[in-house]
Amino acid sequence: MSVQNANPMNIANISWYVRFGKRIQAIVISMYRTTIQYFKNIPSRIANCYKTKANEKKRLPKRTSANRIYVLVGYTTQSHIDSRFRKQKSIHIIRNLLIAGVIALLIILAYRSILPLIDSEQYKKMLGIEHVDEMTEKDPFEVDTNNKVVTFATDSTTTTATSKET
Repeated sequence: MSVQNANPMNIANISWYVRFGKRIQAIVISMYRTTIQYFKNIPSRIANCYKTKANEKKRLPKRTSANRIYVLVGYTTQSHIDSRFRKQKSIHIIRNLLIAGVIALLIILAYRSILPLIDSEQYKKMLGIEHVDEMTEKDPFEVDTNNKVVTFATDSTTTTATSKET
């Protein structure tokens, strides 16, 4: 190694783009190495996955029915497992009951909050309608059958003629 390269002042004399290029080169080389290593490890990872699943399947007891099989591990007993199962089942039932209760409360609250909006008596009072018959008594779209009036209009005069039913 020469004396010139060992001098720390030389590092400061190197231009910024050379340092930037060396950093990019190092990053690209590192990415290349890790990519090659990744692709080299794919076959062994696949083989290990299959071996692991095969070993797990070998260790499980044979199933004779569709029921779940529990394997006792450690110092547990069958009574301990049964009590834990009963606790889980009771918690599950309580949770379902609470959910049903909350849904029932929401339905009751929604009904009670919407009921005043549906109160037609209140709307009748607001619009000044006593009875529905009163509202439909004078229908503006009703055809007048008693007096059939035909109106003819011209530029400045209007003539009205009535026709009688035959």
